[in-house]
Amino acid sequence: MGLDFSSFIWLTTKVSLLGAICALDRTAAFQVMFSRPLVAGTLGGLLAGNWEIGLLVGVSLELYFLSEMPVGTNIPTDDTLLALAAGGTAAALRGLPANGLVPEKTLALVVLLVVLPWAGLTRKLDSWVRVRNSRLIDDMETALLAGQNCSAINFHLYGMLNFYGAAVCALGLMMISSLLLVPVLLYCLPVWAWPLTDRLLLIFPAAGIAGLLSKMNQKRQLAVFAGVALLLLIF
Repeated sequence: MGLDFSSFIWLTTKVSLLGAICALDRTAAFQVMFSRPLVAGTLGGLLAGNWEIGLLVGVSLELYFLSEMPVGTNIPTDDTLLALAAGGTAAALRGLPANGLVPEKTLALVVLLVVLPWAGLTRKLDSWVRVRNSRLIDDMETALLAGQNCSAINFHLYGMLNFYGAAVCALGLMMISSLLLVPVLLYCLPVWAWPLTDRLLLIFPAAGIAGLLSKMNQKRQLAVFAGVALLLLIF
């Protein structure tokens, strides 16, 4: 038995609307570390009914993105949105009777493999919002010169609303696509492969720690990623 349509829409809406508030902590407001994947993944899982698997997903992404730093003009991957979507998806699917026998780490791995390809979209979306908000600066300066202080404050709110709206749309898209695709992949995954996929979840923190400690270029990091995966499968 899968998610019925009403549950599908309700969980996606809840994670998108409430999770996007957490995403504001990344740049637009607060900035008290609520946006870290560890917290965001747990929150996404909590909103969808299972904070434990949300925490598991959040820890994996927290360690995976350790080496990605927002230096200079570089716009990093929005790991907050990825963690919220992954945590929400994993929690929603964990509650289904059909997934009751699937190991928790296997479910988390499949969810992460489905969600992570959206990383490029989060960077483009963040860049688009920043460009859009930069245009508000000229309008705000014009309002200040005209003595319209209240209008200037409104421009700040518009900028925050742009970040919030973009986060809601991105989360909704990632949640919907993941809730549709992950069950299909789990169905195609043979039972005998579960012990292997259970171990493979460790490649995410392993790759992140390796990239952070050695500051390797992307090609070498991919080599370490593949090497750790091979060792996990063998041993």
